[in-house]
Amino acid sequence: MIFYLKAFGRICQVPLAFCVVSCYTALTICYREAVLLQQKPYAFFDFDGTLIKGDSIVRFCLYAYRKGLCSLRQLLHAGVMGVLYHCRFTSAEKSKQAALAFLSGRPRREVDRIAKDFCLSELIPNLYPEGVEAIRRHRREGCEVWLVSASTAFYLQPLVRHLHLTGLIGTRMHVDGQGRYSGLIDGHNCRGVEKPLRIEEVLSARGEMVDYAASYAYGDTAGDIPMLMLCEHKMAVNPRRKLRRGLRGADGVQTVRWGKTKPSKNSRPAR
Repeated sequence: MIFYLKAFGRICQVPLAFCVVSCYTALTICYREAVLLQQKPYAFFDFDGTLIKGDSIVRFCLYAYRKGLCSLRQLLHAGVMGVLYHCRFTSAEKSKQAALAFLSGRPRREVDRIAKDFCLSELIPNLYPEGVEAIRRHRREGCEVWLVSASTAFYLQPLVRHLHLTGLIGTRMHVDGQGRYSGLIDGHNCRGVEKPLRIEEVLSARGEMVDYAASYAYGDTAGDIPMLMLCEHKMAVNPRRKLRRGLRGADGVQTVRWGKTKPSKNSRPAR
């Protein structure tokens, strides 16, 4: 390499140092352009309170009770643990494990069937139409669209196909070596700083690079702030007070109000 640089320098009558600097600069520019070409715009959506009203795990527990999957005692215990979590007397992981204890011992195939029926009957008909349209718009614009939620991934998974999403990141449930749910949380609740950590983990494993300057993140609570701060376009959906306060002074913040249009009972998939 040095030989060629010296030869180039003699031909062009410039010092070797200038040739080295020029070569380094050209390689740096090429590398940066290559990186930019690999980067993609993304749109990250929270779920509870962002694409649907309220807490989906409450809907799931009520659904399970109506279907005879859990007893009244289990339902009440789940409610008590939910109250304790909101009062900060217990962790999100323990609260969710109590709510989903009725899944313990059930095979993956059975849980997948339950999740699909719950998603089709309880979640999809109640999605905010504005949120579904936002997903459609980002897909048309060429964004990779991901659902990133603290809700358990197993009952949100059918939404990936219905809404034509790129993927899903959610709180994981433990499945044992025999393919049965243990009723325990696998890892941490996907909320707060866990969201950007999981995004980095999943996308790095896929070999994907995010163009954060062209990307969007949607959320409704303070627990979504770490994810929102990743992206240039921070979309606060029906924001609560803590979220508004946490985003105060940040660049690229937009507030949207969803849920004014009544959800369609025959909600069409995003195209």
